[in-house]
Amino acid sequence: MSARTALAALVLLLPFRGAPLTAAPPQDPGGGPPSAAVPQGLADDGWNSSRVLELVDRGRRTRRDLAADGDLETYQALTEGHIYFYLDPEVGERALIRVDQIAVELRWASPDHVQQNIVGERSETRLPVREFRYYLDRLTLVEHGFGDEIRVGSGLDVAGVPHPLAPLPEEAARTGEAGPYDFRMADSLSISLPGRPDPVRIYELDVRPRDPEAPGIMGRILLDQESASIVRMAFTFTPASYVDRRTDRISVEMDYGLWENQYWLPNLQAIEVRRELPELDLGVGTVIRAVLRVSDYELNVELPEAFWDAPPVTARPETQRQEYDFVEGLFDGLERDGLAELVIDADPRELRDQARESLEGRRPSGLSPARFHLPRASSAVRYNRVEGLFLGFGGSLHQRADLRARTHGGYALEEERVRGALSLELLLNERWHVEGRFRLEELDDLGLAPGIDPLLSSLSAAFRGEDYRDPYRVTDAEARIVHTRPGGGTTSASLAFERHRSATLGVTASPFDADRQFRGVRQIADGQFVRASLGARLGFGWPGGGRGRGEARTLLRTGDTGSGLALETSAEGRWGPASGTHEVKLLLTGWGWWGDALPQGHRLAGGRGTLPGYSYRSFGGERLAVASLVASSDAVGPFLRVRGGLHSGWADGGRGAIATEWESRGTEGIALSASLGVGLLWDLIRVDVARGTASARGGEWQLLLSLDPRWWDRL
Repeated sequence: MSARTALAALVLLLPFRGAPLTAAPPQDPGGGPPSAAVPQGLADDGWNSSRVLELVDRGRRTRRDLAADGDLETYQALTEGHIYFYLDPEVGERALIRVDQIAVELRWASPDHVQQNIVGERSETRLPVREFRYYLDRLTLVEHGFGDEIRVGSGLDVAGVPHPLAPLPEEAARTGEAGPYDFRMADSLSISLPGRPDPVRIYELDVRPRDPEAPGIMGRILLDQESASIVRMAFTFTPASYVDRRTDRISVEMDYGLWENQYWLPNLQAIEVRRELPELDLGVGTVIRAVLRVSDYELNVELPEAFWDAPPVTARPETQRQEYDFVEGLFDGLERDGLAELVIDADPRELRDQARESLEGRRPSGLSPARFHLPRASSAVRYNRVEGLFLGFGGSLHQRADLRARTHGGYALEEERVRGALSLELLLNERWHVEGRFRLEELDDLGLAPGIDPLLSSLSAAFRGEDYRDPYRVTDAEARIVHTRPGGGTTSASLAFERHRSATLGVTASPFDADRQFRGVRQIADGQFVRASLGARLGFGWPGGGRGRGEARTLLRTGDTGSGLALETSAEGRWGPASGTHEVKLLLTGWGWWGDALPQGHRLAGGRGTLPGYSYRSFGGERLAVASLVASSDAVGPFLRVRGGLHSGWADGGRGAIATEWESRGTEGIALSASLGVGLLWDLIRVDVARGTASARGGEWQLLLSLDPRWWDRL
């Protein structure tokens, strides 16, 4: 009965993840269904009401002695979990770098003697990274919900943070002086558990530091009304708490289960640390997420003699740890641990909004509010046939939690032209934000999809006289409002005023080989336009257990040289295990334009990036669609991966005069091609051989060198 009681409490409490306790409870797998009373809103009490302070005071007293109301002398249990290390861009695909799995024997004796023995450990690297060891609180359980001082990462991540339920200093307790935190009743919940006659009443408390500029936590604490024991803690930290200058944010979750109807013992611990470069805003960080679960509790057992003299943390020899028989696979916990959508777009705005109230508008990040900024590496230096050598730089300012400004720009030496951009982002709440953007003489591309990453494009232009863009110049001012849906994904609407100008050839040949001549620059219809657009982005499941995402955007453009309506779509589906050792990927891209015969209403396809095995961007039209089905699998660990793909494309050819001037044509039906290749060194470098099947339409053999497309937006 005690195991069922603990499981029922855990099942009810885990899904809420810091949200108000209003969800309907699931059934208890070990018995009859528990029932929950309708939550009662308690926020009318306000901050630091007498009722909430009385409950907090009881919580402080209870926390001093785990077994104050019972006879719990000892227990032992097993902790198992995963540590995930991954890249986390603000927009775009996350990428798993490394995953570790851990098993730890946990022993405790009253009043506070804890010993943990690491008995199992294994890891796998999915991207190149230097060898390192995690801090102990990633590998082992933090007992008793931290000490009176909360420290994360052995004090190298967070230090000097008072626990909200730590005893008040004697003088403060005697005089009734307030402690370092404010408390507020947020909600309550009654839970009926099998084998317990009376329901368990749980209070949910908001907590924030009285001084937002001091080290402290902000989040929520759940307390059992009867015992005032901690049931759950979910919180993040004030910026002053962070020791490491690279820290953007740290979040902590701790859940407890009820055993023997009186002991709230650890069930889950999740610590997530996100870091970025402290001097440079690249819009991408790294995250370590450690999720540990406790099971197999045995209460009041006789502990071995070695327990009393052992250090707090020990480990079996490495060979024994690697031979440990884990219950689940190394990658089996991704979905349960909140990383099922590892490759789906992430959005950090929800966390920023939750912390905004506690910090009175200050940003919740530990990073410097002013940093240098580059949208991608090529924003600093690149080379192409229009600009020649381009040198640029930028900066970002994020002083307030709800407002961020970014700017970047530079100078094209051969073109003798300044270009740049300024963006503002205003966070209205966790679901809505507004963006403003101004661009000066930036280069947009006429391709249906990028042909290659900017790094290889610059190298190819410099040494081979070939770059892979068809640019035109755009100066515009745009306002955009974005809504983030609760289930993930976004919808957006925007209005822009823009001026289009044709680009010109700034360089005629490769600077390292004068015999390699650049191709010409396609001309567009110069003019001024008004553009209105609606867009949506979402993740979804595909048939057969696939996962994917899709994006669609429709835009209306009208101006002094023509008007029209465009529809742009893309979708991606992936099938394969979470480990990524083998995978099948489907990519779909489409474009349609209806209106006046504007050259910028056309798109180009063919060759690398769209339809390999045909001349680069030899197809064009007002309506295009391409599809690729690619299967890949690791052959030799992370060092060699093999792939094969089938590709198809269709283009209508567009208006004849434009197609003739651009030397592009339609595909005259569906054009097909096939490719076979290898990926080297964690699939970062790719070499493919492709062949187009329709020789009459330009099908040919091609040898293609590229980098993993996941990194193109960063290069």
